[in-house]
Amino acid sequence: MKTIIVACGGGIATSATTATKINGRLDDMGLSGKAKAEAVDIKSLDMFMNTADLYVSVTPMARGQQEYPIPTVSGIPFLTGIGADQAMQQIVELLKLK
Repeated sequence: MKTIIVACGGGIATSATTATKINGRLDDMGLSGKAKAEAVDIKSLDMFMNTADLYVSVTPMARGQQEYPIPTVSGIPFLTGIGADQAMQQIVELLKLK
């Protein structure tokens, strides 16, 4: 099973909301057995990078931002609803779930 980690600035509310929305979409797509999103504490993000397959960031992703060893996708669309379908498709493609 692929692991998606979700972290926000505080590591609490918005990351948990985003992870729940991603898991709901995975379930709707029949992919809940292939991947799971988990909210993590932003302070321990580096520790999770070694075991995760994809990182969903709920903080603005600026150019020159730290590079991570796994693909990174913006989670903002899951909070605003604008571009959420495209962000979900990007996750599915990056993880090769279909």
